[in-house]
Amino acid sequence: MDPISMNSYNVSNLLRISGLATGLDTDSMVQQLIRAASIPLDRLEQQKQWYQWQQEGLRDINSQLMSLRNDNVFKLKLQGTFMAKTVTSSNSSVATATAGANAVNGTYTINVTSLAEAPTYVTTPTATTINNTGGDVMLTLNGQSLVIKNNATIGDVVTAINNLTSQTNVSATYDSTLNKLFLVSSKTGSQSTITLTANDTNGQTVLQNLGLPTSGINVTGSNASFSFNGFSMTSPTNNITVAGINITLTGTGTTTLTVSTDVDKIYNTIKSFVDSYNDIITKINAKLTEKRYYDYPPLTSEQKQAMKDSDITLWEQKARSGDLANDETLMRIYYSMRNVVSSTVSGVGSLSSIGITTGQWYEGGKLYIDETKLRDAIATNPQLVMNIFTGTSTSQGIAQQLYDTLNSGIDAITQKAGSTTQLYDTSFIGNRIREIDDRIAQMQDYLNNLEQRYYAQFTQLEMYVSQMNSQSAWLSQQIGVMTK
Repeated sequence: MDPISMNSYNVSNLLRISGLATGLDTDSMVQQLIRAASIPLDRLEQQKQWYQWQQEGLRDINSQLMSLRNDNVFKLKLQGTFMAKTVTSSNSSVATATAGANAVNGTYTINVTSLAEAPTYVTTPTATTINNTGGDVMLTLNGQSLVIKNNATIGDVVTAINNLTSQTNVSATYDSTLNKLFLVSSKTGSQSTITLTANDTNGQTVLQNLGLPTSGINVTGSNASFSFNGFSMTSPTNNITVAGINITLTGTGTTTLTVSTDVDKIYNTIKSFVDSYNDIITKINAKLTEKRYYDYPPLTSEQKQAMKDSDITLWEQKARSGDLANDETLMRIYYSMRNVVSSTVSGVGSLSSIGITTGQWYEGGKLYIDETKLRDAIATNPQLVMNIFTGTSTSQGIAQQLYDTLNSGIDAITQKAGSTTQLYDTSFIGNRIREIDDRIAQMQDYLNNLEQRYYAQFTQLEMYVSQMNSQSAWLSQQIGVMTK
């Protein structure tokens, strides 16, 4: 038997030979070698995970900062927020009211003589079906042509009228039990009318069938008549605005309207801000001071496969802890926000002067409200409260300062961590993640090539050993022949 020649094999095209000649566990040995060579890849994956955790944490904080800015601080920039009014009526059956920001606090007397009314007409049809010998009949309702089909029922007439309501402001209903047809305008006042006339004798017949005079009808509404603090007034509607007070007249008689600062509404707006501010400032402080567990790096995919889900959760809680500890961007935002809320508006005062103070040093800048003191400030000196938040012509208020600070902070975080609304993330962390992805791809190519090289080398070893075994067998055969 001829010895095996290496030249008869194309090593690159060989199937992987796993220990046929040597008895070696080739697959296990290659995987161990690749496992050792993959350590830099694991570190890249862990580094990428760490960046992703930082990015996720920063974006979450940014979302909360934007909510604080848009939902709370923006309202406190507006003077109208601190000019909210409430109105009480001594007799709501006569009038109810709300007040605009320009309404002056005080008590006002309303005496209602009559309400504004819409024109209304009620008739008793003489027939349930409109009969005439002229075919379809045309009437005129508030200047609009109203076509009544021959042999139309009362229901058909109601439908025809209501089809024109958007043009005529007149609607119709029919009560079959009472045999009453109701025509009602949607507008009140003396300028509102219901005019229904016939164009010819056939039309007059239709009017008679409807229980109307052949000459047609022309009814008008009436204006409301009332006095406001002794001044007589009229209105075509029952909804009127006088001295910044939006009044709804509900009946005749006398009532007093008391306008005052809406302490509850203003207080709740400020409290909502303080609650939101405390949530985010506490969260940022917790992130900045969170302990870092260096013995708990992010888990690799291989490590996760060997662990229970509950163990993975516990591990990653420690692995992720401290992902934003002492983060410079958050640190600047945190102290800038605290500096603003503790500052004094020149010539006006500070939040502490109206009952909003900072807690103990270990509470990380959390604000506290003295409800009694704040409510009293709103009720007795709303201008002071407003100026502290909105500022004056010469001094910027707390709300505007904080709004600008939040804008700067949001921009800084976006530059560092990007946002979910960006089509292409050009942030610092986004760029680092892409760089790591490129290095991971290169490492994976390197490992694939290395694995192929290892298998090729082991294949060559198998071939050499196989060749030696064949040569040894041939020599043994020859020696056996010679000794016979």
